Order: sequence, then structure tokens, then C-alpha cells
Amino acid sequence: MGLDRDRAFVGGTERREHPRYSVRALVDFEWMDDGMLRRGQGQTRDISSKGIFIYSPSGPPTKADLEVEVFLSPVAGAATKLRISAKGLVIRVEPATKFGEDGGFAVLNKSLILLNGAPSED
Repeated sequence: MGLDRDRAFVGGTERREHPRYSVRALVDFEWMDDGMLRRGQGQTRDISSKGIFIYSPSGPPTKADLEVEVFLSPVAGAATKLRISAKGLVIRVEPATKFGEDGGFAVLNKSLILLNGAPSED
């Protein structure tokens, strides 16, 4: 059995170098493919300081440079919404399961910024 680079199992318990947080949030992402800008949407499975896993019916290939916007739901009592803006590299693509779950992909963060408010309109 191989050991995932990001995981270490000690006494049957998974220990990660960077804790992952199960966060379900809407995501917009884009990447360049043969000189064309491609866009997609999905939902996060989990987020850490090191990366993001995104479920999406379509997505970028492995090794694609990606720009990601994660739209977080407002926290109770908060006056504004938060979003995460990240740039990263697709390091793994997982196909859809036969049980109807969308496929997805893992992104290694190159930069990650937490922002207040909605993105500016271009």
C-alpha cells in the first residue's frame, strides 16, 4: 500500500502537515488551454492553506495553472460575505464515480488571499 505525500498515518489516525477543513462553497475557476481562456464552476470539498479540492462536472487537466475564487457563505451576524482568491496548480484529477458523484481536482496553492466582499465586475 502506497503512502500519500500529504498524509502520515500514526496508530490508525491520519495526520496531515496542513489541516484540511470540510468547507462546502461555490467556486469559479479559470485556466488557459492552448491559448484559450477556459472557465468552470464547482464546489469545494475541503480547503487548507496548502490547497483546495474542487468537485466539478468539468475542469482543467493536471498541471494547469489555475485562478480560483471561492465564495464563502456569510457567518452568522456578519455584515459582509468573504471570498478566497487563489492561484494554484492542478496536481490531481479524479474521475466521477459510478455512484453519481462529480469528479474533481486537487489544487496546490501558489497564493491565497482572504478578501472582504464580492469581486469587482470586469
